[in-house]
Amino acid sequence: MNLMSLSRAPVTALAFILVSLSPSALACDGCVLVWEDQFDGTQLDLDKWEPMIGNGQAYGIPGWGNNELQYYRSENATVADGKLTITAKAETYLGYAYTSARLRTLGMGDFRYGRFEMRAKLPPGQGLWPAFWMLPTDNAYGTWAASGEIDIMEMVGNEPNTIHGSLHYGGAAPDNQYTTASYNLPGDSGDYHVYAVEWDVDQFRWYVDGVLYGTRSWWFSTGGAFPAPFDQPFHLLLNLAVGGNWPGSPDGSTMFPAEFVVDYVRVYQAPENQLPPQRLFDNMEHANPFANGWFVFDGIGGGGIDANFTDLPPENGGNVSLQTGWGSGGTPGYLGGFGRAKPMSLDGMSEFSFWINPDAGVDATLAINLQEDDNGDGQFDTSDDEFENDCTVSPTGPCAVSGAGWQLVTIPLSDFADDNSVFFGGNGVLDAVPVSAGGNGQLINVVIAVVSNTGADVSLRTDYWSFFGDLPDADSDGIADAVDNCLVVANPNQVDSDGDNIGNACDRDIAGAAGNDDCVVNFLDLTELKQAFFTSEGQANWNPDADFSGAGGTPDGAINFADLQSMKQAFFAAPGPSGLPNDCS
Repeated sequence: MNLMSLSRAPVTALAFILVSLSPSALACDGCVLVWEDQFDGTQLDLDKWEPMIGNGQAYGIPGWGNNELQYYRSENATVADGKLTITAKAETYLGYAYTSARLRTLGMGDFRYGRFEMRAKLPPGQGLWPAFWMLPTDNAYGTWAASGEIDIMEMVGNEPNTIHGSLHYGGAAPDNQYTTASYNLPGDSGDYHVYAVEWDVDQFRWYVDGVLYGTRSWWFSTGGAFPAPFDQPFHLLLNLAVGGNWPGSPDGSTMFPAEFVVDYVRVYQAPENQLPPQRLFDNMEHANPFANGWFVFDGIGGGGIDANFTDLPPENGGNVSLQTGWGSGGTPGYLGGFGRAKPMSLDGMSEFSFWINPDAGVDATLAINLQEDDNGDGQFDTSDDEFENDCTVSPTGPCAVSGAGWQLVTIPLSDFADDNSVFFGGNGVLDAVPVSAGGNGQLINVVIAVVSNTGADVSLRTDYWSFFGDLPDADSDGIADAVDNCLVVANPNQVDSDGDNIGNACDRDIAGAAGNDDCVVNFLDLTELKQAFFTSEGQANWNPDADFSGAGGTPDGAINFADLQSMKQAFFAAPGPSGLPNDCS
């Protein structure tokens, strides 16, 4: 699903390595399910999917880069009976002859490496183009396609039994390149099939119903060294396009409404590849913020908000930032403010993060307010809670420095205090779970009140407001469970010579006379460790936590005798890692 012109002539197509079309064992070793949507309930889960609206103009890609004929609407994506249905309709809407839907997980499901699969049935028909694909979360290597694109499944409706899997890479268009593999379905595209790609650091593998039909182990980006661009987080997209350069316009044989029906979407990853959980509040990709839930309110000054297409942060900037400006008339005090309504669960989230670029001379307090719906009536009123954190922006900060360019601000949710000065209801607890799900409330608005500290006007740009959580860390040692060998849990990535689920890096007692734990730490254990340390298999699979010390007694990026010496010093104490459970306790 290309973002630029999809006329295939100007770009260079390189052949895939085609493989035997027979059932093949999946190769995502050690992968576990980390994200899924089974489309239960009666509405789209907005904590997982963002409907993209319009003709692409608001996202800086008019016509969606392909001169397409549809206008995307959220209403065309419906959930019922455990299925997501994206419906393309022949109807006139805002000057367009067709409507459909396009969804993405940007900021709510961003992944690097793993297995990505969908069970779905696809609509046939000239001019229809269903797709399951991925785009970079941040264009780290430049504009499309220098930062890459991964097409997991595409089908053009005039060839309904041919499935395509593709990569896009190289330089920015028109210097982009792509590679494609195709697969002929043994049945009908209107039947359910499982479409998947497995993405490793040095290879992609495409599957239909467990049949491996294409692999790719080479690509490049003009913006960075291999494995760029496919070494960055990507997010998922689902859409049903109508017309455009590829696949052409519908004709009299095309049946509307056309339905792209998805049973589930799943993501599997090896634990070491898991990214911290995130819920995107807004990435500011709006040509008209007021049409996307944003609002303003006045104090002693006047001001407003607008889209800015030229001043973007260095990460997650997209194509648009939000600009705001407030006049003070030379009087210090509360000038007004702005915010957005977006109900969202904060379950599992621990931080609020945003980009800000304040103009030189700004000296203001930004009162950041998290407003939640404690009584479950779908709005914010005096029966609800408001939690505030004050961000001081001045020539010296400390929250952000005026005139210093783009800065990333991250605030722990624990630093937001209950503010009863105006809104005095609620239960005094920053809740995470909506009332409808059995909780006490959920976020409903994020609002910033602007206060001039000196009487100077306040103007700034801001972008990418998001909430982040932490990966599970059961022993609170600062190492996420996914890569922590010191936990008594099954970890497929740890070297565990005695199979006791304590990785060797934390288990001093790994071998006895019979090769088992004997509750005595001695050179038998060191021998076992050396075998793991100094074989290619052991070294390749060793967790970085095994790198204890270098010349200066700190980790040096190598596993060697300095590390063994550090371990020896600990070996001749009580068996097992200090303060951690072990099989001899």
